[in-house]
Amino acid sequence: MRRKLHQLELNFRQHGGKRKGAGRKPKNAEPGMPHRQRSKKKRNEPLLVTVKIAEGLPSLRRGGALKLVLAALSASSNRHGMRIVQYSIQRDHLHLLVEADDREFVARGMNALLSPLARALNKLWGRKGKVFPERYHDEVISTPTQARNALRYVLQNGKKHGVVAPSSIYLCSSAPVFDGWTARPSIASTPTMPAVAAVAPASTWLLTAGWRRHGLLGIRELPQPHSSTGRPRRNPAQSSRQASSR
Repeated sequence: MRRKLHQLELNFRQHGGKRKGAGRKPKNAEPGMPHRQRSKKKRNEPLLVTVKIAEGLPSLRRGGALKLVLAALSASSNRHGMRIVQYSIQRDHLHLLVEADDREFVARGMNALLSPLARALNKLWGRKGKVFPERYHDEVISTPTQARNALRYVLQNGKKHGVVAPSSIYLCSSAPVFDGWTARPSIASTPTMPAVAAVAPASTWLLTAGWRRHGLLGIRELPQPHSSTGRPRRNPAQSSRQASSR
């Protein structure tokens, strides 16, 4: 029996917004990732954002942590001018496809997402300290090919990490409500099946119609191993990054 999917819409306390003194501080004698000049982003270009948690922390895919991440994504899906269109939750990192007019909106939106989420996760885990110690990484998506590659990378990322079979759909993502599959996957109801975060509808041409020029996504397609969007990999120190909140 098919299960009627519902999107998670929970009240999640928000503080968010830009604040004085935000951003990563140097750790001991070693400075953090330098603020190099970022690649230009046009208003109609989405971003693929990746953010990692600190080493040694419990999995984001399990139990209470997963519920907190889903609630945070729902609460921040359309806030401060940033829209979270697709997402994937992995053990120690998140992949997000976002839309915003410029990176200032992305910075505010990511702060509104990560700051309350870090506090909630620390409370759950009974700890103090940084949950997101590194700056988040973003890649500009500027062509239909890159948009399709980015969608495949985010929605099929569980298969990259070997946590879901090639013929299955990754449930810790927005894949269950994605409308661009070649064949609509049938999802069996299970007692432990997670809810789906309430993502924002795409508004850019690249994430609505542009990517479809190269065909809908097949459920067995795997992410490209060398780059999330199809671009050649760059030196991480030269990648486009923005300081994330703690």
